[in-house]
Order: sequence, then C-alpha cells, then structure tokens
Amino acid sequence: MPGSNNRKRTKKRAEEETSLWGFLFNNNEQGQDITKSAFFGHPGEEEDSEEAPEQRHWLHEIWRRFNFWSILAITIFLAFTTVLVSAVLSMWTPQNMRDIAGYSDNGSARDITALLRNANGQEISFTEAEINRYLRETCRIRQTGVFSIITHGHGIGLRIHDGYAELVIDRMIGANIHQTTSVNLSFRQETEHGRPVLKVDFKSTTPLAGDVQHGGSIGTFGIPDRHISMLNPALRTLLDCYPEIAGIVEEHGYCPYFSKGQNGNESRVRLVPYRPS
Repeated sequence: MPGSNNRKRTKKRAEEETSLWGFLFNNNEQGQDITKSAFFGHPGEEEDSEEAPEQRHWLHEIWRRFNFWSILAITIFLAFTTVLVSAVLSMWTPQNMRDIAGYSDNGSARDITALLRNANGQEISFTEAEINRYLRETCRIRQTGVFSIITHGHGIGLRIHDGYAELVIDRMIGANIHQTTSVNLSFRQETEHGRPVLKVDFKSTTPLAGDVQHGGSIGTFGIPDRHISMLNPALRTLLDCYPEIAGIVEEHGYCPYFSKGQNGNESRVRLVPYRPS
C-alpha cells in the first residue's frame, strides 16, 4: 500500500508538471489558442488595429489638452499684454497741436505784459491765439539733464477748455520724432490773513476714471493729477520766465477764468481782480 501511494503521488506530480509546461508548447488546440491569445491577441484585434483612427477637430484637441485654469491664465496674460502695448503706443503718439489757436499761424503777437501793466488792476481778457503767439515769440523752452543729449524743446502751447487750460510742451527726440507732455491747470482764489492767494490744481473738469482726476497726459495717454504734479518744477521755471506778469497777477489778486469758444467766438481767459467782500 505505501508503494502504490508513492507511485500515485509521483504520477500526479508528473501530470501537474506536464500540464503546467507542456500545454504551452504542445501542438494541441488548447495550446494554440492560449499561445495566440498571449502573444498575438484575440482574434479580430489585428483587423481592428488596422482601422483608421477617428478624425477630430483641432479645436477639440486644444480643448482636451488645456483645462479651464490654463485658458484663464492665457487670457489674463494676453489682456495685460494688450493693455501694456496700447499704453506704450499712446505715450509715444504726440498730440495734434494744430487745433491750438495761434500756435502755428503767422499772426502777430500782442505784448501781454504791457497790456496787463496798462490795465491798472481792472479786469482784462486774452484770446487763446493771443496767448500762444506771445508764448511763441517770448518763450524758448530748453531741455536739461541727461536727455538733453538727444532731446530739445520744439514749442509750447496753451489749449483753453471750459474751466481749465491745458499747457502742452512739444519736444523733439532726434531729428523728427515728436513727444508731447501736457498738464491741466485750474485756478481758485482763497484768502489768507486778509490777502488773496491764488491756488493751482493739476486737474480738469472731467475725471479720468471714477474719482481719479485727469491731471494731464504723456502723448495721448491720460495721467492722474497726483502723478502729473512731478512737472511742478518745470512749471515754476516757466513762471520765472515772466516775473513781471507774475508780479502784476499777485499784486492785484488776478484769478484766471477759462471759457472755450462757441458759436464762432474764440476761446478766452479772463483775469478778474480780487474784490474784498
């Protein structure tokens, strides 16, 4: 009995080894099917793999590759780049100064200093053309600092609006590149220690955006009034070129009032003297 049990276990072990290795290599139907499925796939897969892939639209492929956040980031970047490029181009686009009366015409200039002197403290007014002709004949702007190597002053003009005036400075960079800078000037009169004091604000009557006041522009790009105050030294230098006019205005307490011309009338500034209440 023990011998027969040993023979049975030996035979069973041999069958297990044959069934484990032999069926993979024996040339039978089951072995062929398993070998083909292991190395060559199931029947019909080769025919399916040879079929042409499904054609998809290129927009679908882009949408599949990019998620919502990447598209949002690209959109923000493109919008920021567009705004930045537009701002730079606006800064280097000079204002058209042909609409400033008296800036480039051939009219003769009146002596504003003498007219103020002869007014004897009475109200007097000047047109936009008279002021610009006088500036053209008497004011010579000069660029100082590092930029004076490639930049020189070309002209200065005063454009009158309702309630304020716009002082425009035109510079030449190189031989034929114009670059303009403007500052808005509005005046108000206050009384300190019984004497009139003229206050100047660098803003227009129309806000730049919301509560931000329009102080001027570089080229055609609007600048807030807080940032345009950096031109205060240049305005002080311009005022120092006309010490007699500044003295007469201070002596009689003149306050400028600007009005834009309408219905064929010229734009004008009125100098109204101080009258104690």
